[in-house]
Amino acid sequence: MIFLFASCKEISFREPQPKGRRALTSVPVKLQGKYLPFQETGDPSKDTIIITPTGYRFGYFGEVPPSKHTESYESGFLSDTLVMKSFRGYYFLSIYKEPEWLLRVIKQERNGDLIYMTMEQEDANFSDYLRKLSYEIAVDSIMLDDETLYHIDPNPSKLVELIDKGFFNQTILKKIR
Repeated sequence: MIFLFASCKEISFREPQPKGRRALTSVPVKLQGKYLPFQETGDPSKDTIIITPTGYRFGYFGEVPPSKHTESYESGFLSDTLVMKSFRGYYFLSIYKEPEWLLRVIKQERNGDLIYMTMEQEDANFSDYLRKLSYEIAVDSIMLDDETLYHIDPNPSKLVELIDKGFFNQTILKKIR
């Protein structure tokens, strides 16, 4: 569920979020299952997200004859580099990508669908996004290999406030029943 997009920049963190909260040892049962991400056009993706007790798999799991079985997917398992925490009805998935932590936020809807959130922005919109974000919280930057990385360090309540104020992009993941 990393979904890194080309030509996007992202706000990152120095530690798994929300800080001070205990990591979950497994993915809650109510989140487990199969999901289809919906694209910006409103059409479902051909890829599937499978959430298991220990992590996730994301990719194409189409019907293929066994002789041509070529599943193409990425996966992640809860560990010291993939940390899941919960706070105020949100699930926070922190992914370590040296030297920073990227954040994915999940909120389950009543119908079982998931709202999947990131702090990614297209390069063209990033400076405006960064300016607006800096009115809400201090944004630090560091240079690494000719790339500027941007970090924030919110407390748990401020993190939820940033979600509520629309600083996270949202994608719907439709539960497959």
